[in-house]
Amino acid sequence: MKQFKEIEEKAHAKHVPIMKEEGIEFLSSFIMNHPEIMKILEAGTAVGYSALTMASIRENITIDTLEINEEMISIAKKNIKEREMDDRIFVHQIDAMLYQSAQYYDLFFIDAAKSQYYKYLEHFLPMSYVGSYFVFDNMNFHGIVDDPELSHNRSTLQMTRKLKRFREKILKDERFEHEFHPEIGDGILVLKRIK
Repeated sequence: MKQFKEIEEKAHAKHVPIMKEEGIEFLSSFIMNHPEIMKILEAGTAVGYSALTMASIRENITIDTLEINEEMISIAKKNIKEREMDDRIFVHQIDAMLYQSAQYYDLFFIDAAKSQYYKYLEHFLPMSYVGSYFVFDNMNFHGIVDDPELSHNRSTLQMTRKLKRFREKILKDERFEHEFHPEIGDGILVLKRIK
């Protein structure tokens, strides 16, 4: 996204994982095409890039974003304040699995610990309603989910096996309508709660 190019470039330079360009473009157009999306919960703030991008789509969008890394929180808060969006983007220093809220969210953007995706979904479900969306990034994890030969790192392979199990399980889950886009970014999964 052109308006946050500087944040994107700094993140890449410091090897901070942020959403791929095609992924963020997909997410942006998805939110644009769904004007009912106003309250967003994001798990995994990093430097605030995706939160800023989502909040910039419409002025009625507010975001609660969750992060545990203090250094990332400090950078994200600075980026958000500099762009005068700190009245709509709220950074919470908390493990996503411990976050509780009495409010309901229209969209959940999950880009935190990949091996925990199913746990996050179940944890956030009480904060959703029939019609809420869940968007998961990195569903391919650089192609390793479908081709484990691409990595020889044991922890990466364990995590990608969990991602694959999550993918297989969720695509059969009748509580949701599913849209899987393996070709976009690093693989994006969109769920719409229907039950």
